[in-house]
Amino acid sequence: MNSVRYPVWLQAGVCVIAALCLISGIQSYRAGDAYGHAYQDPYMINAQPERLREAARVLPVNGILGYLSDLSFADAPGQAAYFGVAYTLAPRLVTRSADDPQWVIGNFSHPLDFAAEGATHHLDLVRDFGNGVVIFRRRP
Repeated sequence: MNSVRYPVWLQAGVCVIAALCLISGIQSYRAGDAYGHAYQDPYMINAQPERLREAARVLPVNGILGYLSDLSFADAPGQAAYFGVAYTLAPRLVTRSADDPQWVIGNFSHPLDFAAEGATHHLDLVRDFGNGVVIFRRRP
């Protein structure tokens, strides 16, 4: 059986291409790792389960909850805050409206008069858990 001999220039070219691929892979990994360390959870999604733990114990397990916040849903931080709450409180359904549901979760980024904010939506403040987390209930 005859063995095939490739020219030296072809063998060297394949080695150079393999080395460039390896270097490129290492640089890509380093860049991704540096990005991950620089931008760790900017919307604090991983902090939501601990932040909402006490509120989840008070709220009904199977139900529809309203949502009230000082962050606009039109902006990325507002969307991230809403979806973080909806994910954490699952299997409850968290709607973006505070107008119809009996129970409403308040998720605020700034201190304010929560009772007055709830009153504008015909809600009574049930409990303030601190850190911007409050529970409201619809007035009868």
